[in-house]
Amino acid sequence: MKIIAHRGLSAKYPENTLLAFRKALEEGADGIETDLRLSSDDEVILFHDDDLEHITGLGGAPEALTLAALKKLDAGEGEKIPSLDELLQLTQGKATLILEIKYNSATYKRLCERVAEKIKDKPEWVEVSCFNDKVLEYMHQLDPRIKLHKIINSASVLEDEILERRYGYVSYFDVDVALRKHVLQKGLMQRHKVIFWVVSREDMRKEEEAGLYGIMVNDIGSENLI
Repeated sequence: MKIIAHRGLSAKYPENTLLAFRKALEEGADGIETDLRLSSDDEVILFHDDDLEHITGLGGAPEALTLAALKKLDAGEGEKIPSLDELLQLTQGKATLILEIKYNSATYKRLCERVAEKIKDKPEWVEVSCFNDKVLEYMHQLDPRIKLHKIINSASVLEDEILERRYGYVSYFDVDVALRKHVLQKGLMQRHKVIFWVVSREDMRKEEEAGLYGIMVNDIGSENLI
């Protein structure tokens, strides 16, 4: 079962920072998950929220600032908001990267294009995820080689009778761990690669026996590998 560090080793270090990613690699994570947005000068940045307030104390959207302006902000413990280029350079294939594109109607197509360009020679270890089907469909159109993750946090999506046909172009289903009983009942893990997020102290032995591919965790200590 694969262990994927959610926003890096985010239980111990500021989320989505190079420090959190470096520590996840040092702890032997099989994969790293992060969130992507587009700066005002067309650079791909690693940031989750649609507002800077919670992380940096500065109000406003990340998309409104240039990369240089974003780099002046404190993302926690003196860490800066990284660019995708920095994470690619840090990782260099030592772990799988799962890049979640945060949907913004005004920027998602350009963000997809920039990401596809940056990872075009890295299909073996860089993958893309999203809740939004428009993003997944556009990424698939840009480069069918890119492995895609459909993120699911709704039982109604799982219960869709044509779920597996609808997402035939998708390689993974990343499912909220609160929905694990639905996944078991559907037998999805026998036919597809399923990743549960975010797993903390849940007992996942039954799911692992059923063929669970991986879990996303904030801390990859032994307490999470139940």
